[in-house]
Formats: sequence, structure tokens, C-alpha cells
Amino acid sequence: MNVVISARRTKIIATIGPSCNDEAGIRSLVAAGADALRLNCSHLSTADVARMIRLIRAVDDRIAVLVDIQGPKLRYAGEERALVVGDKTRFLITELGLEPGGRGIAPGHRILFDDGRLEMRVVSVTGDAVNVDVVRAGRLRANKGVNLPDTEVPGTVLTTKDRDDLAVVGAEGADLVAISFVQRAADVTAVRDIVGPQPLLIAKIERPQAIERLAEICGVADGVMAARGDLGVEMDFARLPALQKHIATVATQHGVVSVCATEMLESMIGASRPTRAEVADVTGAVRDGFDAVMLSAETAVGANPAHAVSTMGDICLVAESDVSLPALFAERNPQKAAVTAAASALAKRVSADALLSLTYTGHSATLLALCRPSAPIIAATPSDTVARQLRIVRGVASVVADRESDVEVAIASALGEARRHGLVSSGDHVVVCASRLSPRSDADTIWLHTEP
Repeated sequence: MNVVISARRTKIIATIGPSCNDEAGIRSLVAAGADALRLNCSHLSTADVARMIRLIRAVDDRIAVLVDIQGPKLRYAGEERALVVGDKTRFLITELGLEPGGRGIAPGHRILFDDGRLEMRVVSVTGDAVNVDVVRAGRLRANKGVNLPDTEVPGTVLTTKDRDDLAVVGAEGADLVAISFVQRAADVTAVRDIVGPQPLLIAKIERPQAIERLAEICGVADGVMAARGDLGVEMDFARLPALQKHIATVATQHGVVSVCATEMLESMIGASRPTRAEVADVTGAVRDGFDAVMLSAETAVGANPAHAVSTMGDICLVAESDVSLPALFAERNPQKAAVTAAASALAKRVSADALLSLTYTGHSATLLALCRPSAPIIAATPSDTVARQLRIVRGVASVVADRESDVEVAIASALGEARRHGLVSSGDHVVVCASRLSPRSDADTIWLHTEP
């Protein structure tokens, strides 16, 4: 099956749901330009997660599969009540969805309900209850979301369901895992200990504690996601655009991929075209330098999932024509990026048609992409898994090719695959980046090749 190549550099992740969870739906998303498909464990049983991974693999084994684990989503478990500003009231710890003891809640902390529409301020914690002042009032109904923006929840962020879903990730070979409600680097390493080295781990940045420790989290994760839903509840929503750009910038500086998510084309759940504000939002994410943008309900329950994907692609393509991204990674990591930054500069100088990266684990191709070259990148790897994982990396088209120890033979094999998939044509100038030392070493040599 041929690699689908697009002039678009920004990658698209589409969420699977009732509107597209069969063979025809999956095919339509891929045909429309989706680079990865997300399984939202908040709406799937563990058995459903396994079944969907197998279905996606059967339909198209080139597409990346992202499993987004649910995490400790808190829900109000008490009776419906009317809250009035200035009143003092009391909540049982268990009504907040917490274990007895409060798990870190202290006087002065905020408790938010219903996506931040209602706000309480903790006065005291006594035994199994929290005493609060009502700051922002309204009617509180059962099962509404609970956010604790000032409270660092101790211990693991993994629930029993998360562990069961992660077991499926290992058994079925999912390519990526998104980790919800990350607060610290240890939350990422805890998942790594469960799933092993294979899947890429994407830390969802949706808590103030994660913003404060973003560099530390980037040090252990393979990527980060600006999960703007809960982030916009737990932090001042007016700061979201600046926080979004900060997440993309820090991720690039630290050499990990970045994803922008939540309500990007929300109106297209039912409408046939996005709002002007949504077009500006997607454009902003492209200009911020994100590797990928994500569709959630737009594809999961939307009226026309494939159209939402193609619309997202069109917006990204136009936005990319008007942006030149700085080489933030190379500036911060001059030694680590020495070869890939030089390859990127050479490609620009000679107006190369493409760059070719010979990569075993995907690392060298990702380093090259982080230099934000002007030409598209062809990544040749011997691993089907790595080829799929690279589908969320900005500007990379991946092919599977044998990696012989003789680098000249390996380059010829990679170019042959690129040729077979229509990625290079006669007369194209290609900057090749590879290692002469070992197939598993970082790139150390650059060649300039012209297609015959």
C-alpha cells in the first residue's frame, strides 16, 4: 500500500467514536488525511479498546494508533443542590470523588464544578468533609466534573481502568499513549514502567502543576499535548493562548513532539463549515509550531467526520504557507542538533526538494524535524512501528526500508522505497542524513543526492 503524501506539514489526529468506528468510517478518515487515530478510553471499555486497535490494524496498518487513557476524572457524587454566593456549605470528601482524607486538599484551595462554572474556596478540612465558602454560585447537579486546580493529588494518577487499558496497549501494540492529568515527571515514568519501551508517551498538559514542571515532564515524555479543556478550567482561560504557545515552545526546545487539542473545530460536530474563530484557532496552533492538531468530538460524534479532517487539513496547509518557524531546538541544543541543523540549512541553501533521514528508532528523523527545515522529510526505517509513530512528527513522511550495515546500500534501499511511493522524482535534489558508524547511531554524515 502506498504512503499517502501531502504538502501539509502539520499532522492531524482524529478521534474514533460512534460516527466513524467501523471499517468504512476508518477508511474515510484516512482518505481525508488523518495521520493518527485516537481511542478515547473515557468512552470505551477495555475490551472495546482492544477490539478497535485490531480493527484499525486490519483496515490500515500504516496509521498510528493513539490510546488516550482516562485518568482520575473526578465527578460530583452528591445530591443536587442550589449554591448561593457568600454562603458557607460542606461537602463530603467522597462527594468530590476523592478517597477519604482529602488527598491534598487544604484551606485556601479552590474547588470547581461543572467546567469551572461554580467555584468554592476551602475554609477547613475536618475528617471526612470539606467546609467551603461559595464564590461563584449556581445549581450543582450530580455527575458534574470536579476540578482542584490548587491541589496536587499525591500518589499515582492511574486508575484500575487505566492499568487495564495499558495492558491492552502492550498486548495489541498501540503506537502512542496519551496520559491524562499529568502533574509530575514520575506520572510519565510510572506509565513507562507498565508499557515498556515501545509506545511513545504523550503527557497531557492540563493542570497548573504540569505547567510549572513542563521542562521536567518533557525530559521523560516523548511528547506533550496542550489539552485545553481542563487546562482552561484549572487556569485563567484568558491565558490559554499564551500557555498554548509556551507548551509548543518548551516541547520543541526539549526535543519532543507537541499536540494541540480540544474544540478546534467544535462547530463542525453539526455544521458543514467552521466558524471564523475556529479557523483562526487552528492557524494559531500551526504558527505556534505544534507538530499535530487533534479533532475530538468533531470526528467521534460529528455529522461528517471525514469532512472535518479535510477541512482541518486545508486550514493547516494555508497557514503553513505564511509561516516560517524558528529553529528553537537547534538554538538550545547546538551539539545534539549539529548534523541535522546543518542538513536543514543545506536543504534551504540548495532549495532541496526533500531531506532523507535514515533512522532506526525514529530519533534522527525527529531531530531533523525539530530543526524545522523548509523541505519535507522522508524518514526511512526498518520498523513498521517507528514508521507509524513518525506520522505525528511535523513534516515527516515515513517509509519502511531495510537498514543494511553498509550505509551506501542502506541509502540506495531508502531511495528506492521513496521512489516507489512517489516521494521523489527524476531531477529532485535530496539532502541525505545518516550515520556511517552504525545503523543505530545518531546521524553523523550528510550527502547531497540528485535523482537520475
